[in-house]
Amino acid sequence: MNAQFRPCAAGTFQMLHERPVAIDTRGGELAVLSGEVWLTRAGDPVDYFLSAGQTVRIEPHRQVVVAAWDRSEWPTLAWQPDPRERAGHFDARDVRADLFAAGWSGLAWLAAGAAAGLRRVEGGFAALARSAASSAQRAQGCI
Repeated sequence: MNAQFRPCAAGTFQMLHERPVAIDTRGGELAVLSGEVWLTRAGDPVDYFLSAGQTVRIEPHRQVVVAAWDRSEWPTLAWQPDPRERAGHFDARDVRADLFAAGWSGLAWLAAGAAAGLRRVEGGFAALARSAASSAQRAQGCI
């Protein structure tokens, strides 16, 4: 299918009957202002036929293609992207996962620093123990 890409800017546009439109995957609401359209979504076995006055909610990260149903009309559509989604396919779950990973990475860095410090302390205690054992042997030798 030769679909043209529609930018995600909110607004109204008219379709050419011979050119299906691929709606951006940010998510939002698509309204049919005039005419009739056929809409199909990736992963959805049902196709939708929408008339003037009907709207459909498009989930983020879902590929959607819309085509004019009646070749004698050029439908007019209104696209309202979800304001919570940003260009570049922003997903809050991705940000939370990144923050979570950064937190664990920082915690691992702190733990590595603490372990290095404890190894130094361990070496110091081992030297003290050797010194104490040596002093005790000398003291026993004098008795």
